[in-house]
Amino acid sequence: MPVKVSQEMGIEARLEELLAKTGARDRVNIEKHLAACDAETDPGHASLWRRLLVKLGGLAPMTMTTVGLQVVRFFIADGKYRMQVFALEDNSDGLIGVYMPNVLPKAVSEKLLIKNSGSYSLVSSPKHTLTIEQMDANNPSDPPEFVKHMTGWNRKAVKLTLQANEPDSPQVNAAESLCELAARQWANSPR
Repeated sequence: MPVKVSQEMGIEARLEELLAKTGARDRVNIEKHLAACDAETDPGHASLWRRLLVKLGGLAPMTMTTVGLQVVRFFIADGKYRMQVFALEDNSDGLIGVYMPNVLPKAVSEKLLIKNSGSYSLVSSPKHTLTIEQMDANNPSDPPEFVKHMTGWNRKAVKLTLQANEPDSPQVNAAESLCELAARQWANSPR
């Protein structure tokens, strides 16, 4: 059953709505991770984690699942099955990884990103770049287990790496825009 997450609701209310649809084990894992983030001296990490969790949960309406305390996976319906479309990784090392379908060519054509030699800059703020790792079935040769389903069957993915203590940076805004761009692919196609 799709989770309807109202944009008018605050992040805490939207997070609670998403967690209410999550299985008990996964909810406990997410709550433990959030408690660890909240215990840090810098509130930016917890703020960014909540923001991204709510954003991805709203774009991928099926129930979220966790891999330990560090990773949350997001799914959409694919016929009678489900397909993983996002992953959110936080190893508490100051970086947050956002995994999504590879929408880089579309992002460049829609003028969200500028492709430089080997990197991507933000059109809205050209001095800011995104740390992006492109992934497919062969690159990297041994991807993390929680991403393997995003790169099989001719699927390609990207990993965006964000600074955990910068919840309002241009890179975070661009990451959310790229996630929305990816979500348009399945929102407009019958599944």
